[in-house]
Amino acid sequence: MSISTNSINCGDDFIPAENGEVNVDAICLENGQEMELKMAKLELENKEQKLKLQEMMVEQKALKEKMAKIVQEKDKNANAYQFSTILEKISELEKQQKHQHENTTKANSDQFSKMQNDQKIILEKINELEKEQKQKKALLNFRQNYWDANVCHENLEIIGHKNLIVHYKGIELVWCSVFAVHPFLLNNNSSDIFYYEISIGNKGSRLIFGFALKQQNKLDGRMGNGAYSYESDGKIWINGERQEINDEYSYGVGDTVGIGVNSATQQIIFTKNGQRLDSVDFFVAPSFADVSFYPFVSLAYSDDQIEANFGPNFKFDLATL
Repeated sequence: MSISTNSINCGDDFIPAENGEVNVDAICLENGQEMELKMAKLELENKEQKLKLQEMMVEQKALKEKMAKIVQEKDKNANAYQFSTILEKISELEKQQKHQHENTTKANSDQFSKMQNDQKIILEKINELEKEQKQKKALLNFRQNYWDANVCHENLEIIGHKNLIVHYKGIELVWCSVFAVHPFLLNNNSSDIFYYEISIGNKGSRLIFGFALKQQNKLDGRMGNGAYSYESDGKIWINGERQEINDEYSYGVGDTVGIGVNSATQQIIFTKNGQRLDSVDFFVAPSFADVSFYPFVSLAYSDDQIEANFGPNFKFDLATL
């Protein structure tokens, strides 16, 4: 196809024909090839751009991962630091707690020791008070007691300003007795303990002491019914009857012996030089409940002498009963 014109505009260029006509097909072909080249070049450039973009994306991803790793490591380091700090605080707290525990334990130990010591002191005071109370009860009826010159055998004499010493002034070999002024009432409803001691001086060859019913016994001869006594040769007499003979129980010059009764149990107590005769286990007869007994002593040999102690300071510890 031919177009009668001097030039034709096909795109940006004008291609004149040699004969004055324009070759449209040639122009289009040339332009098409050029276009294809441009398109191919553009596609290549796009491909290169895509590759670069992909590389950049990979690098960016790597950077992100690296950054994340760095951040993570940073966090780890931060956590490690924080953890280390926490451990230090925990260690410090444990030290403080241990120190406080040791101080508390020591304080508790000191407090416990103090409490134990205080308790020991209190118990000692209680024991002392109980001991004193028992002694007071034991001496309730004997505190102001002494030998009665009006109820005394003529062969005996009472000497000393307190009327506690009895001396045998006669020459006959016969039992001679004296009673104390004040009796004690044996009452099993009472918790009183009645007790007294005698110390033997001079010869002390033959004697017996204890407590008895005054109205049923004479001043000469051995005490009988209603008499509970302890003889110098070791004999124990219960209601006027001999119960036991033991050489270990015998006593003489320089010895201190005692006799008593627990009103609540009616058990009789015998002692020698501050020690109780544990193997001796006797009781007052039930028929003598609510009866008044008088302390007495009987001497048999010339120059025999005793001194009574009605309290409060005995060789035997009443608190041990």
